[in-house]
Amino acid sequence: MLLKQGMSGDKVLKVQKRLQELGFFTGTPRGNFGPITQAAVRAFQAANGLKVDGLVGDLTWGALFVPVEGTPQADPDRPPPGEIPPWLMEALKDLGKGIAEIPGFKHHPDIVAAHQLTALKATDDETPWCSSIMCAWIERAGLKSTRSAAAASWRTWGRELPNGAQRLGCIVVMTRVGGNHVGLYLDEDAHGVYLLGGNQGNRVSVRRYAWANITNFRWEKSDSAG
Repeated sequence: MLLKQGMSGDKVLKVQKRLQELGFFTGTPRGNFGPITQAAVRAFQAANGLKVDGLVGDLTWGALFVPVEGTPQADPDRPPPGEIPPWLMEALKDLGKGIAEIPGFKHHPDIVAAHQLTALKATDDETPWCSSIMCAWIERAGLKSTRSAAAASWRTWGRELPNGAQRLGCIVVMTRVGGNHVGLYLDEDAHGVYLLGGNQGNRVSVRRYAWANITNFRWEKSDSAG
């Protein structure tokens, strides 16, 4: 069995409802396997030591529905499983809400509200907002953010994770055309790192960025694990 993005049906609906029960899926279960479902599957796989590919095959299905009879073997190339960090849960909620810039003269209220957590306090959704929405996710999780609209400010937040020790939900800082960018780590492959972040295609979304652009992996300073 294999479920993947672009498919639909009762099995997809069942997966969405189960992921929702577990706190990973924040959209409305409709039985359509889209990017929000794929992001939730990736987060579930990473949190349970599975190969993170966003596909629901036999091992992922077993981990979702038959953990006793069909306990999957952890992927030896992945870091040990762990709980999904609360700030990533907040980000998944916003992914489910479909937060995006509004064309024209209106501005998305959630983006404007995120800006108010920073010293810049922009009042529109055109001002680069990847750092502002990261501040919102971190603050909603009960931690102090950088309270800066500059993505580069996250290079000194928390503590540095060496390359190879990145964890689900760690903060990733990178360079890109026009400046810097910040997002949350979901997965990686030979070509780059998959980030859940804001202002990615003018919305909260999941995108892959090339390894050459990655500069930092950061984690909560008070956490002693990993």
